[in-house]
Amino acid sequence: MSKRMMMGGAAAVALLSVPLIALARGGSDAGMAMGETMTIARHAAGNPTVGVDGRDGTGFVAWIATADGRSNVFLARVGADGRPGAPVRVNDRPGDAAPHEQAPAQVAVGPDGGVYVLWQNNTKLAGRRFPASDLRFARSTDGGRTFGPAVTVNDDAGGVPSSHTFHDLVVGPDGTVWVSWLDSRAKDAARAARPKPVSAQPAPAGNPHGAAGHGGMGHGGGDDADLPPSEVRVAKSTDGGRTFGPSIVVDTAPCPCCRTTLAVGADGAVYLAWRKEYGGDVRDVVVARMAPGAASFGAPVRVHADQWVFPACPHAGPSLAVDARGRVHVGWYTGKEDRQGLWYARSDDGGRTFGTPEALVTGADITPSQVSLTPRGDGVLLAWDDRPEDGGRHVALARVDGDGRMARIGTVEGRIPALESADGGALVAWHDHQTVYAARLATR
Repeated sequence: MSKRMMMGGAAAVALLSVPLIALARGGSDAGMAMGETMTIARHAAGNPTVGVDGRDGTGFVAWIATADGRSNVFLARVGADGRPGAPVRVNDRPGDAAPHEQAPAQVAVGPDGGVYVLWQNNTKLAGRRFPASDLRFARSTDGGRTFGPAVTVNDDAGGVPSSHTFHDLVVGPDGTVWVSWLDSRAKDAARAARPKPVSAQPAPAGNPHGAAGHGGMGHGGGDDADLPPSEVRVAKSTDGGRTFGPSIVVDTAPCPCCRTTLAVGADGAVYLAWRKEYGGDVRDVVVARMAPGAASFGAPVRVHADQWVFPACPHAGPSLAVDARGRVHVGWYTGKEDRQGLWYARSDDGGRTFGTPEALVTGADITPSQVSLTPRGDGVLLAWDDRPEDGGRHVALARVDGDGRMARIGTVEGRIPALESADGGALVAWHDHQTVYAARLATR
């Protein structure tokens, strides 16, 4: 299911892989340790995400597994004792899910213990290279043991088939459920309104599981050059996920195949990050803020002017976290020559400006990779795809304290980590060879 794009050219010999160069300036003990690795799921399972109940530290791992041509969403509880429970199928309609490395099933836990899961499905369409997709959402009121019937989040369901994917999910301190995604309804409506040539031949149908496609988000070639771009959209639920209000458009120039990410501060401010497409195929990461009680987001702020020119789909979205002091932390990948790799930066003024980026791992051999951030007190925890010299597939974990000092926690074999922390504890999950793993992180 990998979507990584291999980088090459002159830059391929310019740098050596340099893991965690930010540690050189920190050197402090992380104060945390990884617990025992748990096997959560085997056999065609991947791309897990995690949630933590802040009341008692119960963890939750969500993932999509495929068997007999059908994909389903599963969730497992991880108790405070570090033992995983039996998986529960989340989607009430069998096969109502689709795996995608940049669009995994997302799980979040509300302040009242409600467990929420968000995922995409796929619908094959004749004449379309990629399938259409809707965002599906289910809620559990018994600690993830059972789930009610799923609802559709995107407010154009039943209209022109379109793509709604590269999503994220977060719950605010007041229980408001926020969802972000990339949306191609404007593009697909314009395409559907075009006169159809009599001689037109249908194109091959898309992959029914979305594992190798963009869900209709790709550039599409010359015939699509005059169509509207994809949009970044956000919707919210104020009734615990029973219903969602109309979505709002935040941006009309996103990179069409990199995931969005959300975070909410203690004051209720909502932050959204995505990779924005600037003129000349420049693709840099931005953050926008919605003030508490506001109805719209402010203008996006570039985290760093990487000026990465890439006329294709990198499949590498950012990660976002807001710490207890309201500082905004961002992790992201850039393929900019001489800067290729994963980076981290912090804003001390609510996302208006960002400090000098710190490198997590860099090198000309670093292809698009994933990073995950979660707040931990007045700092953050980080997990990312590391690149050891032996060429293996490793996940590195580190902690940045309130003074900005970074220290490594540990390394495990695997890729594409997901990380979540709450007052009750912290949990990391990853996958390797179609198996999902998880481990608790504890203060030592």
